[in-house]
Amino acid sequence: MTNPRFRILSLVALLALAGCGRSAPASDGPQVATVASAGGSAGPSVSAGPSERPLLRVDMSPDEKQRLYDIWMRCISDLSGVDASTAKRLSDGGAGMPAEQKERYDRAVATCAVKEPEEVWERAKRLDPQYADKLRDWVTCIRAAGIDAWEDNGFLAFNSLPDEQGQRHVDECQKKAFGTG
Repeated sequence: MTNPRFRILSLVALLALAGCGRSAPASDGPQVATVASAGGSAGPSVSAGPSERPLLRVDMSPDEKQRLYDIWMRCISDLSGVDASTAKRLSDGGAGMPAEQKERYDRAVATCAVKEPEEVWERAKRLDPQYADKLRDWVTCIRAAGIDAWEDNGFLAFNSLPDEQGQRHVDECQKKAFGTG
């Protein structure tokens, strides 16, 4: 059975990279959807250090977010020799690639990890000791709008993703709980 954290992170990647055509891995258990918001604003910090990946602030436009994902995918493509469109489709970590190409791809993914964009809540999960409290506040706010959400092993989870209006509410609750980034 797939590790639940991996399954949830895969779903987050699926949502965040929707324009890139990524898909979540199959699992034996019920699918749990997670949120990766889309919001609008100014450009990201380019001088991100190893613990400072590009931040997908809640006030960024979808185009600005996509630009950050394109930079990350271009890095993987340039270092691995796998064309960008193929790299975007590789949600399984390169399964089916010849061994030598998979090794280059895996090294490129590791090298380019510092360019992988992250959501405000993802950064908070990594760095903020108050993350659990903020996640609880996020879930409480979402549930107050009648959206069935819960905390699952440190992640926001849904049985199914909210509609567009519900997603806007989820984004507003994220801003209240975590700030704008």
